[in-house]
Amino acid sequence: MTTNSSAPAGLRAAVIGLGRMGMRHIEAITGIGMTVCGVSDIAEQARATACETWKLDSSASFADGVEMLRSVRPDALVVATTAPSHAPLVVAAAEAGVRFILCEKPMATSLAEAREMMNACNRSGTVLAINHQMRFMEQYTRVKALIGSEQLGPLASVVVAASNFGLAMNASHYFEMFRYVSGVSVQSVSAWFEDAKLANPRGAQFEDRSGRILAHSEGPSLYLDFSVNAGNGINVVYICRYGQIVVDELNGTMRVVARKSEFRDLPTTRYGMPSDIRAENIAPADVVGPTKALWAALLAGQSYPDGEAGLHALACCIAAHVSHEKSGSAAAIGEQSLPVARRFQWA
Repeated sequence: MTTNSSAPAGLRAAVIGLGRMGMRHIEAITGIGMTVCGVSDIAEQARATACETWKLDSSASFADGVEMLRSVRPDALVVATTAPSHAPLVVAAAEAGVRFILCEKPMATSLAEAREMMNACNRSGTVLAINHQMRFMEQYTRVKALIGSEQLGPLASVVVAASNFGLAMNASHYFEMFRYVSGVSVQSVSAWFEDAKLANPRGAQFEDRSGRILAHSEGPSLYLDFSVNAGNGINVVYICRYGQIVVDELNGTMRVVARKSEFRDLPTTRYGMPSDIRAENIAPADVVGPTKALWAALLAGQSYPDGEAGLHALACCIAAHVSHEKSGSAAAIGEQSLPVARRFQWA
């Protein structure tokens, strides 16, 4: 989404949820010139650590996030709690007049919650962003610039060879990556989960899934393999008509292989034609830098991942569960075909 906001840096910002991601969010918002006016977490030690690290007065520390919203009335808010509290906190912030909200993913634990969040923000005029950062990460922006070029031609499919990183925790990001890179949305999902349910260190009440997913669109497809048996690396292969781009996301390398120009008009069955090959370094996966870029884009009225982006990724995750329960049959993306009220145990 693109906004018309002209809000400057220097806004008063608050953060709810002071775990590892919450602390990185404070680093990001202070890094672009915002002033931290409040921090909240149910854990006293987390609040104390945040105040000590960022030299905040104890009056800025709150155990209750809603109380913090009433007391400090921030201009901007980061919601970095676990997923079950995203919807009530975003709704409360919108009703309290917060102008800008950045919510962690997964956006919510149900489609109904996600719609409630979006409706509350629409009523109050609050700008809602979801922290799917792909359009601000070099490993995707450089790939997107190559796809469709004369050298590589149109995108055919994307294959993610991942490790055991969980559907909601990390695989959800790749639905937004696919939408950003390909320019099309996922229309249906087929999924085959493994038997094991992944525990989450944030609490015994949370769980996630590992396995394999095939996402379909009108054009390219996306395949994710994130098995419980895989424990190292994330490599993404972008398969185009005339070549492939292979990105090692954790180590920061990109390899581009493309047919030599004199062979591009030959049929795709002639896949063994001589190629031009080059290897490049890219910025390894990061969190703080892209989050700063997201805030800067949002405040400058540029493109950012809005509620619809978060809803799309959420719907893909829910469709994956529905498909798995139907032995891998494709589940269509769309609130008319997915369980709207069903809640999932994501962190």
